[in-house]
Amino acid sequence: MSSPVIRGVNHIGITVPDIEAATSFLVEAFGGQVIYQSFGPQDPPRQGPEFERAVGAFPGTVVRGQAMVKIGSGPDIELFEMHGPEQAQPVRASDFGITHFALYTDDIDASVERFERAGGTPLTAPRAIPYATEKGPGNKVCYCRMPWGTTIEFITTPDRMAYHDQTDLRRWQDED
Repeated sequence: MSSPVIRGVNHIGITVPDIEAATSFLVEAFGGQVIYQSFGPQDPPRQGPEFERAVGAFPGTVVRGQAMVKIGSGPDIELFEMHGPEQAQPVRASDFGITHFALYTDDIDASVERFERAGGTPLTAPRAIPYATEKGPGNKVCYCRMPWGTTIEFITTPDRMAYHDQTDLRRWQDED
């Protein structure tokens, strides 16, 4: 028996309050493309103890839609419209768990402007990356919030990063 081989991150799941509004936002803000919608508000909702157990949802949660959206060449974004008797606010950077995902861009200023026009909120203007391993004259980062509160990061690293001197491993955007 051979060892399993992980090929990469397949998708990132995000629960949203309105799947149609969220899908429209991803298309407008990131140039996303809807690959498919497995079900929507017109279909019977997904709910019940078997669903709750399978995904770890709070009892009484109802899923009203699911859509898979492609953004560039990275992992896909899977949206779920879920409603339940107990829902927490989106996590903050200081909370445990997945706190954000990052989108690589060649033009961070234009990407943040497009994101803001679509209804997102930048937390700062694009700024220099503060970590010594990733610094470079044009290397920048900007954290932002989607309309429903999920945090995303825009990142661009056109200049060589110092981590190249520490290892032969490369982040995907740095591979030759």
